[in-house]
Amino acid sequence: MFVGLLITLLLALTTGIGFIVSGRLAHQRRQTMERLQEEQEAIVGKERRMFSFLHDLGIAISKEGRESGLHKLIVEGAIKVTGSKGGVFYAYDESKNALVPRYHSELCAPLIGLTEAVLAQAEANPSSLLSLLRRQSVAADGGMLGSVFTSRQPELVADLAAHPHLHSAANSYQQNVTLMAGPVSSGGRKLGFLAVTAVLTERRYSTNDFELFSSLVEQSAFALANATAHQEVQTKRQLEAELQTAGDVQRFLLPDCDPKLDGFVIVGRNRPARILSGDFYDYVQCDATHFGAVIADVSGKGLPAALVAATCRAALQAHARAQLSPAAVLGAVNRQMFDDIREDMFVSMIYFVFEPGGSQITLARAGHPDPYLWRKSTGKVEEIKSPGLGVGIDDGAVFERVTKDTTFTMEPGDCLLLYTDGVNEALDAEGEEYSEERIQRVLAAAAPLGATKVLDRLMEDLDSFTGGKASHDDVTLIVLQKT
Repeated sequence: MFVGLLITLLLALTTGIGFIVSGRLAHQRRQTMERLQEEQEAIVGKERRMFSFLHDLGIAISKEGRESGLHKLIVEGAIKVTGSKGGVFYAYDESKNALVPRYHSELCAPLIGLTEAVLAQAEANPSSLLSLLRRQSVAADGGMLGSVFTSRQPELVADLAAHPHLHSAANSYQQNVTLMAGPVSSGGRKLGFLAVTAVLTERRYSTNDFELFSSLVEQSAFALANATAHQEVQTKRQLEAELQTAGDVQRFLLPDCDPKLDGFVIVGRNRPARILSGDFYDYVQCDATHFGAVIADVSGKGLPAALVAATCRAALQAHARAQLSPAAVLGAVNRQMFDDIREDMFVSMIYFVFEPGGSQITLARAGHPDPYLWRKSTGKVEEIKSPGLGVGIDDGAVFERVTKDTTFTMEPGDCLLLYTDGVNEALDAEGEEYSEERIQRVLAAAAPLGATKVLDRLMEDLDSFTGGKASHDDVTLIVLQKT
């Protein structure tokens, strides 16, 4: 009986111990499951914040595409995704090899060395430190920032104060700080530096945090690269639109039609090589009995040449109504233009004056190709030689001594041709020039058919010679025929 009782007690004890052990194991399992669930929820939460961050980036790029707004969005998104205290983004300035702060959050620890004077000022005025940090650029190859930036790899810094590449001993703002930092680059193009910081006693970054941050750096680089490309495209489109508008305005400055004159037919044409032309031609009613015409070519291309051309045209219009001598008019234009033309630019021009109904032509040449005169009586082409210096080369004395009026007569049927060097210097597929000789041949063949036919035949032959490819220089022509 005693043995039976003992066996019963042992069985009860064993069962009790089993219940206790089972209970403890169940409790441990519940704790483990709860911990795993919490970790899973934390990871899911970070992923959701990451997706939200990427969504916001996408919207920002599509709406504005400007880097300035993205820098702040990236920093604030990185702080939120990683659960950090503060963050900073430095953009890379390649011309200076420097990292320039684009957004530094208020609670981000300073990642650069600070002088004693700066620290003292910060103690007296805390906002002065943030102001400095938002302005202070740093070398891209020095200090803690430079070491991470040049390494091309993200870094988890457990203790900022202990980092071997701090420029100076850690200050009070850099004590008890942990951070994650990474170079932001896309396709070999260095874009900047991103970092988030936290208080070491409050937050320790995990391996998962660092992987998340590294992914965030990559996505930020992609967003900034897209924003840069988007902005470049927008800038290019805007510039093209502005140039197109300027080209339209410039075309309005050209004569809208050729005038009807007693005893003469005059026609002109301008074909720019680009949107804007450095060539121009124009007609002037000098006074009640005299009529003038000008052809000009500004050295250079694009907007600078177009601006000089517009200014030169306005100057000639003003001076042509004050005096009849072409040389005197060009001298006045040269004096007005000299200070406004760059040293590497000049303007070649021919300006001529005549009386409708008459037969005498007076012209002055300022460094421009000599005009050609086809004589109906002989069927030959003559070159009208006239001395002259380009506008803008000399301030006045030499120009006016060299540039002289040249006078000649035209008989009915005679045809005068003025052109810019975009005609004679046009190139074919083999690199051969169109040449003055070819201009003279086309003029001689087309002149009996009239002034307009001279223009048409020259343009057609020029296009045939170049194979229809775009000209490398502006083409401008004036034809005057005596009737």
